[in-house]
Amino acid sequence: MKNESRLPLIEAPVSIGLSEKRELLGEREGKSLYHSVKPDLLIQEFTHSGITDPKNHSTAKAISTLRNEISSYLFEYIERFHIPTHFISKLSATEMAVKRLQMMPFTVRVYNVVSGPLVKRFGLKEGRSLDFPVIEHYYQTGKKAPTWINEYHLSAFGFATPEDMKQINRITSKVNATLRGLCDRRQLFVVDMQLAFGKFKGQIHVGDELSPFTCHFWDTSNATTSGADRFLPDQKDVVEAFSELRDRLKLKV
Repeated sequence: MKNESRLPLIEAPVSIGLSEKRELLGEREGKSLYHSVKPDLLIQEFTHSGITDPKNHSTAKAISTLRNEISSYLFEYIERFHIPTHFISKLSATEMAVKRLQMMPFTVRVYNVVSGPLVKRFGLKEGRSLDFPVIEHYYQTGKKAPTWINEYHLSAFGFATPEDMKQINRITSKVNATLRGLCDRRQLFVVDMQLAFGKFKGQIHVGDELSPFTCHFWDTSNATTSGADRFLPDQKDVVEAFSELRDRLKLKV
């Protein structure tokens, strides 16, 4: 990627008169969406509710803060490469202001090496290199497990037009290339990622979050695959690992 310093990143929260949360719009995967004082914008909060143990509560709050920090930074970063996202600004430690997207009922996964579902589905070796990234689409609604589908399903069911899919796949490829470029210079590797999309005033935007909960990172400074895979949400030292990942992503190199 060329010239990472085209525009300055916003390091501090930006006040846009949105700190007042209105009624809850919905919850999904550790995030709550609230109406804001502006009809076109929402407040997305990374949550740690429902935890009563003080130690676990502290860890969960730290994870929520790191998800917000990493997501805010990565959204700002990819927008400098003219990739439209729902991100407006970081409002607090765990909150961001976002555009009110009309979300599409599917996610897009891109794999840069064989990992996760590809290993199980095709019996290939974990970490095997690919000649080019593999893009897949998954229908997702409610609490049901995502269903692997193709573009014919999406068009026939009315979830997205062929032109929508061209734009979504193009944006997915650009996000992947942009984040890989960022990570390559910091001894990190994007193994795979999951993106969500929605429309804002007729234009397709990347939504949801960009964090270790949706992006699978490896530490390429570690010689072994098992040692490299150290930024997973369910590991024991998750706060330390996420903190290191945040710091390395923000390195000026």
